[in-house]
Amino acid sequence: MHLLRKLFSRRWLGGTLLVLFAMGLFVRLGVWQLDRLKQRRAENAELQAVLDAPALDLAEPLPDAPAALENRLAMVTGRYDFANERVILLQPWQGRPGVQLVTPLIIDGLETAVLINRGWVPQADYDAGALATYQMEVGLVQVDGYLALSQQSRNGSDSGGSEVYRVNIPAIEEALPYTLLPIYLVDAPGDGAELEPPLRAAREVDLSEGPHLSYAIQWFIFSVLTGGLYLVFVRRSERERPLSSQNES
Repeated sequence: MHLLRKLFSRRWLGGTLLVLFAMGLFVRLGVWQLDRLKQRRAENAELQAVLDAPALDLAEPLPDAPAALENRLAMVTGRYDFANERVILLQPWQGRPGVQLVTPLIIDGLETAVLINRGWVPQADYDAGALATYQMEVGLVQVDGYLALSQQSRNGSDSGGSEVYRVNIPAIEEALPYTLLPIYLVDAPGDGAELEPPLRAAREVDLSEGPHLSYAIQWFIFSVLTGGLYLVFVRRSERERPLSSQNES
């Protein structure tokens, strides 16, 4: 009780208020991190539901908005339109320079197509004009993979040309004689190891909870330490202070 009175005495009032403000700020930051953790868990639950959902048939109407379909397994049957293939530049693979092939596939029975990311090929093959080597899938084919969202251009550089830097579906669609689905399909690798291009990447998702809980604990610890160290400092200062000075306060 004596220490409490000292904390709010004329000598210590300013420091006490400053420390209380700092402690409150640290607590607020800790609560904010807990809110972020709650949001992250909710997002993970939604993502897990997408991952567990059965594969979509892209010949059927899309059941949800494109943003809700990212990473969803899907399949489609159709014919590749290699004449309108796009090459995504600057796509390294395990340190090797290369490009990715994105090819429209006209869905069987429809006048609509979907872009297929068929995988990575070496830069040397592209520079040598040898992409025809990777255009052997003629006729009706089935592609199984996972869905990805259209990518926004950073500076408007993506156009209807054959070389692009992102899969910007609206920009690519402008140069095609048919409409495209608002999402594209990433061809998934098979069960075995892939040794020959096009090399395809497996679906990667992050279901971790992030560092939010540890950050929250740190902020709460900072709040307790700030208050505790301040109490120790005030008590020690008062003990070392001459008795006559204490009486004056």
